[in-house]
Parts: sequence; C-alpha cells; structure tokens
Amino acid sequence: MSSFALPAPRKRFGQHFLRDERILARIVSVANVSETDLVLEIGPGRGALTDLLLAKAGAVAAIELDRDLAAFLREHYAERRFFLHEGDILKVDLGACLEAARAAFPDLPVRSVKLVANLPYNVSTPTLERLAAERERFSTIIVMLQKEVVERIASQPGSKDYGYFSVFVQAYFTVESLFDVQPGAFKPPPKVLSAVARLTPRAVPLVAPAHERRFRSISSLAFSQRRKMLGKTLRGLATSPEALASAFEMAQIDPARRPETLTVAEFVKLTEAFAGLD
Repeated sequence: MSSFALPAPRKRFGQHFLRDERILARIVSVANVSETDLVLEIGPGRGALTDLLLAKAGAVAAIELDRDLAAFLREHYAERRFFLHEGDILKVDLGACLEAARAAFPDLPVRSVKLVANLPYNVSTPTLERLAAERERFSTIIVMLQKEVVERIASQPGSKDYGYFSVFVQAYFTVESLFDVQPGAFKPPPKVLSAVARLTPRAVPLVAPAHERRFRSISSLAFSQRRKMLGKTLRGLATSPEALASAFEMAQIDPARRPETLTVAEFVKLTEAFAGLD
C-alpha cells in the first residue's frame, strides 16, 4: 500500500479525476487492450484507469506532469508492469519514452502501442496536434475530451461544428465519437459534458508531408471567414486573379463555394493546386 495520501485535484492542471467504474471499464473495452499491447496513458491522475489497463495490457507507460501525483504513482505501482515518465506531453520525447518503456519490460512481445487517456481539457487542442505528428507510433488512440471538441473533430462538411480543426484532424485520422460522459462521473465534476472518441491513424495521410504546412495555412485561412466565398478569402495566396482562377480550376472547385462545404480531400486538392502555382 502506498504511503502517499491521494493528492487533491489541481485547477491549474485542469484535473478532473474519472471515478465512475462503469465508464472506466467501457473505455478499456473499446480500446480492446490485450497482453501484447503496450499502452500509453497521458495524465493517469490517481490511477483509476491505470488499474484496469494494467489488468489487461502487457505493460502501461504513463506521462504525468504533476510531481505529487508522479511520486504517488511511482510508489503505488512499484511492483507492477508500469513505467512512468514525469513531464509535459507537449514537450516529452515520445519516441524515447516508449523505447525506455519497452526496455523496462524486454519480455513484452509488443504487437502494438495503444494510447488511452482522459486528456486535460485545457491543453486538448495542442495535445491532439502533437499526437497527429506522432501518429505512426500508435495503432489506435482512445481519448476522453470535452464533448464539443469531439463533435468538432468528428463533424462532416455542412455541419455547424465543421471547421479548420475538423479538417486538420481528419487528414491524419479516422474519427469516431463513441459515447458521452456526464460531469458526475468525475471528481470534481467539470462544468462541461465529456465524450470518448477513437482516433485511428490513417495508413496514408490524406495530405502529403511536403504540403502539410500549406494545407494547414489554406484551411485555417478559409475558415477564418467561413461565410465568405473561398475565392475571396484565398485571393491573397495567388499573384494574380488569373493565377487564382487557375488554382481553383486545377482543383475542380468552384471559387464561389464556402469552406464548410468542402471535404478534407477537396482541401487537399486545393492545397496541391496552389502548390502548383509556385
């Protein structure tokens, strides 16, 4: 038994500890965790989800920013197949962390690395951006987020929730909204609804690496004025009206369309067309 008292939730870290056993079990179930999996958990908190993951996975690696929680976890799971990295998910070297976890359990026949986490809501957007950059390390990602964030990243063209971040995330993952979680499942309860989503890395991203920066720039600019026609919003990206018209013609997209009507694939075509103007 740990000699540490359970650390209190800290507002500055956006901590809301999940305690509903039914929801915890459901998260592990949808992650389909097995003994050949190394599971990465971001922000394990007091270990409620960690306990269930350790019962199913070959080993669990965790990243925890809170020093008090890290000390608690380190002692509490000292005799378990648990590897802890104390640090910030936005700064940690994920490759080095996962390699260190594998080295700690050399007998583990890792067939896949799965990420399962209740992400801190105050850093959910940059965390998802980080995971997109590191997507090839994971076979699947199961995350709990604020419900409106899940609705945004899973939304389709024509939806009021569809925007730049929808396009960005879906370029790299297929996204499924799995189930909602009520505030009462947490301590302390958040002031928002939550939801669990599955992000499956695409075998081949929709956007080529060489065009990633331009893709983000074009889609971000397009949605900065979502009610305007694309031809007007993006005209500053072309050297002349003729070049602008040429780009839209190459992409086979009507410049009178508005951004929320374009699919992710069409944003990729538009990116490639503008790249062709260089």
